[in-house]
Amino acid sequence: MRGRVVLALVLVLVLPASVHAAGSSMRAGVYTGYAFDACAAPAVSTLQAWSASPYRGVGVYIGGANRACKQPNLTPTWVQAVTGLGWSLLPLYVGLQAPCVSQSGLAKLSTNGTTAAAQGLTAADDAAAQAQTLGLPPGSPIWFDMEGYKLGNATCSNAVRSFVGAWVGELRARGYVPGVYGSAASTIRDVSILGSATPDVIWIANWNGVESVFGDPYVSDSLWPNHQRVHQYKGGHRETYGGVTINIDSNVVDSMVVGGIGAPPPPPQPAPAGQVTSGDGLAVASWPAAAFAVQAVVTLTPAAQPPVPNGYAVQLTATESDNQAPIAGFGAQVTLHLLKPATGLTPAFSADGQTWTPLQKLPAAGLGQSQLSGYTLDPDGTAEIQTLVPGWFGLVADTRPPTEPVVNARLTSKGLYLSWGPAQDDSGVASYQVLRNGAPVMDLLASARRVAVRRPSTGAQTVYRVRATDGAGNAGKPSRAVVLLAKKRPRTLPRAIPQWAFGLFAYQRHEGPRPKTAPKRPPAWYWTWAAWRAQPYRLR
Repeated sequence: MRGRVVLALVLVLVLPASVHAAGSSMRAGVYTGYAFDACAAPAVSTLQAWSASPYRGVGVYIGGANRACKQPNLTPTWVQAVTGLGWSLLPLYVGLQAPCVSQSGLAKLSTNGTTAAAQGLTAADDAAAQAQTLGLPPGSPIWFDMEGYKLGNATCSNAVRSFVGAWVGELRARGYVPGVYGSAASTIRDVSILGSATPDVIWIANWNGVESVFGDPYVSDSLWPNHQRVHQYKGGHRETYGGVTINIDSNVVDSMVVGGIGAPPPPPQPAPAGQVTSGDGLAVASWPAAAFAVQAVVTLTPAAQPPVPNGYAVQLTATESDNQAPIAGFGAQVTLHLLKPATGLTPAFSADGQTWTPLQKLPAAGLGQSQLSGYTLDPDGTAEIQTLVPGWFGLVADTRPPTEPVVNARLTSKGLYLSWGPAQDDSGVASYQVLRNGAPVMDLLASARRVAVRRPSTGAQTVYRVRATDGAGNAGKPSRAVVLLAKKRPRTLPRAIPQWAFGLFAYQRHEGPRPKTAPKRPPAWYWTWAAWRAQPYRLR
């Protein structure tokens, strides 16, 4: 949320028949991918330029007493135009905020639960009216933007729950899918225990850079597991695509949205100047006109015997048409598509068909004198090789292990939280292992980038590492050691901790009622003990 604009009461407009007809072509459905949100809805021309970005979803602020920016672009015509371009919309409503929110100048909820519930009904009715005005069909999700607020204030939390419970029930009655956006540690925690009034979709704000909807240390993966999550992983920053710069928040989405649902088809690629297929049909080479300065004959000859069992090899040659002189280099890269899946194998190059060198991934800057060939893996597991030189190209045994993951660690109230960047490998990472004191304790999918270890300590010192394994079974070097040390029990504590202390500790963590036997003013040692119990470890 960005600043504050107080809105006047919005009237429900009677839409022209053309808008209703166009709106009926939109649909709500599950979208998995990246989305951004900006203070004001971008112009259609901006979203056309941003077709070069990885984003295909956009969050839009459709109303609310605390909406920050004017929305000159946000009209039914805009909605039709951008969804027609393939963009999916994530509608947000920025209404009254928590009574204990720290940001000044915001319109806030009542601390009275009955009044807060009435305010939730009013907000839901207005949000539904705004959605109808924009032509968003029934079944569209609408997220209430409830910004983060102070922890430990029961009156504040109860007001938020009363408000959200009413918001959820009324939006469902109006035919929309109720959602809530907010801080993982405050808003999402408080609305996760509403039972039947729990929001249907959730938008977790945790700027930890983790591009996944799961694995948040504050939100259990068992909650909202079925295409019900958005994660805002990066706050306000500037990005530029197609020459247009916007200040955005970045999100990863696996949730209901409305509009385009999927990404638009990519623009058609220019037809190659030439193309040839190998005799066995397992390799195809294509090239642009700039690849050859003279008329050329390009051939693909499969190897009689593959370099390794289940492998594959083909020779790419080019000669001048008039005198059959070999062409030693190309003016533009030739694309060689190997149609045999590369599972457990790695693309490689050989000058003589005998000695093979694994190829490097295609660099973002393209090929040049420092790298004459490179490859990418298509979603179906086949390899596309770009090359500026002829020679033998094939799939050989992958003997190089993945690179060492770079691991970050932090302690939370729930335990140890590990996150890492992706390891690099010739044939692709197949899995990650978490090692504790050298022994595997967790096996994770290749897409995993984080894990929470609930009870991490096994003694005075515990060492964690992360190791990647590739599709060929090569295990990489474990990451640097994350050393967890147990804190010593404070000397000032009594020898026996009374039972009321454990109950009071649970109460302060919202895990039970306040024990009747606990003193109104706990002794000084209690706070020392509670701090030690809440975090009995430290990182070295």
